[in-house]
Amino acid sequence: MILMIESSGPVGSVAICDTKGNSLGSLYSEQPNAHAELLPGMVEKVMTLAGINTGDLLAVAVNKGPGSYTGLRIGASLAKGLCFGLDIPLIAADGLKVMALQASNHGISGDAYVCMVDARRDEVFYAVYDHQFQQIEPLAAKILAPGAWQILEHKQIVFCGNATDKMKQLVPEHADAPGYDGLPQASEFASEIARQFNAGEFADTAYFEPDYGKAFMAGVTKKFVP
Repeated sequence: MILMIESSGPVGSVAICDTKGNSLGSLYSEQPNAHAELLPGMVEKVMTLAGINTGDLLAVAVNKGPGSYTGLRIGASLAKGLCFGLDIPLIAADGLKVMALQASNHGISGDAYVCMVDARRDEVFYAVYDHQFQQIEPLAAKILAPGAWQILEHKQIVFCGNATDKMKQLVPEHADAPGYDGLPQASEFASEIARQFNAGEFADTAYFEPDYGKAFMAGVTKKFVP
């Protein structure tokens, strides 16, 4: 059994699947920005729901990013702690790829999937996948403006993620392009993390860090500025 922890967005979720990609149970938080308080208890509850205990786990998977800095760190810390404690491997799952898979599962298909996470203002973190869900442009940050996707102008593009509406306003030539605005949930990673498990695609638990899209810069509030 594989445990999936999703904490990249405002609302966390957890799920259990088997090594064939069958979902055996999932839980979703209804309280935003409460990952640290809720996720450990949700892990216990979803295992009870699936009728398993920690000794049945073969691996723990976590969305590697991009997404919320704080959320990704909390999810990674929880996943790594479980892996170390149970001596099982860590799977770093590609949340952007899962967005493309979700769009396809909802009947929205194209030659290329531009999967984005809102990075505020006019910026997004994105990666591009082809119709076989192979990555053709790696994770990067982009300022949205006319011509932003000119390199893909001869392809039927599907835009995925929570920045789709903003993108269509700032890049008007793609205003009519198909889009899927859902963010990944833990249960929707089942097929992908099962594939990674069976292929032996594991992260280095000791050194794994989420992929934030750009270097994290800690700020200092005015209260603490000398």
